[in-house]
Amino acid sequence: MGQTDYEKSYTDYYEEYLSKDESCVGERLSLLRKFQQALLNSGETLVAFETVSRELEKFRGQTSRELGLAYNGMIRISCQSGEFSRALEYASDAIDVFNELGDEKPLSMIYNNIAGVYLKMGDYEKSLEYAEKAIGLAERDNDELSLAKYLNNKGIAIENITEDGRGAQFIRKSIEIKERNSLKRDLPNSYMNLADIFLYTGREDEAVDLLRKAREVANQNCDDYSLAEIRRYEAEYYKATGDFDSALASLEDSLEYHRSKGNKSEIFQKLKAISEIQEAKGDVEGALELYREMARLNSEIFREEEARVIAKLGASFAAMQKLREIENMTARNKELSEANKLIDRKNEELMNMQRELKSANDLLKQRTETDPLTGLMNQKKMFEVVEYEINRARRYGDALSIIMLDIDNFKELNDRLGHLKGDEILEIFSSLIVSEIRKIDYAFRYGGEEFVILLPSTALEGATSTAKRIRNSVEETDDLPITFSAGVTEWQSESAQGLLLRVDKLMYQAKSKGKNRIES
Repeated sequence: MGQTDYEKSYTDYYEEYLSKDESCVGERLSLLRKFQQALLNSGETLVAFETVSRELEKFRGQTSRELGLAYNGMIRISCQSGEFSRALEYASDAIDVFNELGDEKPLSMIYNNIAGVYLKMGDYEKSLEYAEKAIGLAERDNDELSLAKYLNNKGIAIENITEDGRGAQFIRKSIEIKERNSLKRDLPNSYMNLADIFLYTGREDEAVDLLRKAREVANQNCDDYSLAEIRRYEAEYYKATGDFDSALASLEDSLEYHRSKGNKSEIFQKLKAISEIQEAKGDVEGALELYREMARLNSEIFREEEARVIAKLGASFAAMQKLREIENMTARNKELSEANKLIDRKNEELMNMQRELKSANDLLKQRTETDPLTGLMNQKKMFEVVEYEINRARRYGDALSIIMLDIDNFKELNDRLGHLKGDEILEIFSSLIVSEIRKIDYAFRYGGEEFVILLPSTALEGATSTAKRIRNSVEETDDLPITFSAGVTEWQSESAQGLLLRVDKLMYQAKSKGKNRIES
């Protein structure tokens, strides 16, 4: 007798997926989705991110409901892996698929997942915007079960914006619907979110009761991920009551689980919480060690500057300790004048250190906004600049256009010429782009072989001319054995995300029409 879906492990699904003939596209996608969900249920986030994202590339360019749902599943997986830009890319892919199918119903869950990504990124206003979109669609479709999930994200976003307990009413409503419909897999998360609000609004007893209920349901579900997160919220309770040792023990249990699953965003969050408690206990060396580990989770480019910051923080702490010693000596020593002069000198040293720290942090900020290979601004900075220029265009009634370029067949070129040559091509191409645009224009590396150019005070015709000029320059450059596909469009009063999704779609149209094209 064959296994039921309930009895199968993710390895069973993966073996079945690999055994299917590649011509059975629908069946393979269905099995890949089951494999994806089984990994997520098992907490194997990193395995899911690496394996499923690789397999999904084999279906790129196809359109089916199963593929759209698989892209949607990757939003949460990418987010938990700390890959926020990939999460938003998968959201765009999912929206494109369902728009092509003319199927609006899944859009609400995609919007809700986007809201979850922005929650993790700390952009609570943007998170609320997408949660509201999801709720509107769920209410239109009378979809109460989905509404319960979306209300939870809305409550979290509102609470992070207002910090006054106002978000609790939405999470309560979410819990009410989930309990009424026995949505046990989703309940622990809502219990924890409401407990979090109760903890910092002085309702510790109610928070403890909610965490107890969350633990009971998570145990029934065999949900190790939720159990690890419950330990994190229990740590908040211990911290609020002054029991730092228990708080640290709870956080370390939670951290150990997330380390085993490769949940980078959760690992970073737990390290931060542990370091705060260690600082509160006066264990600055322990806090600094955790800061070093947090730094290692960031890009390699930041390491040198972060090491300088860590060193200066350590020196600052040592100087502060020395000051305390001097102050104690002053109280015991009659040579008060000499001690005061020494204190003044140490204060001056501290002030100099603070200035140096500020300078190092400013440099670190600059590095976080720049792509290390090409020297162009990176995706994180791009969103900020696009928002700024949209607001400026709206205020003054100016035109604003955008170009998105993607080097054709870059993976094959990389495989053929080698990654070092591929990097060199990206550098040359980036320099060429900068040479062909105005000083008021912006150039960004969007990711991989994709680039974005933002052209203030420029209508569609001017932007299209710029794209063609870049293409002509590429053709005339011997060191660039490439072509590219591009989308060009003019801002039509939509949001930054809407503008980027629209130009991205145009760029993919250029790809689908044979590449080496400009679609506007």
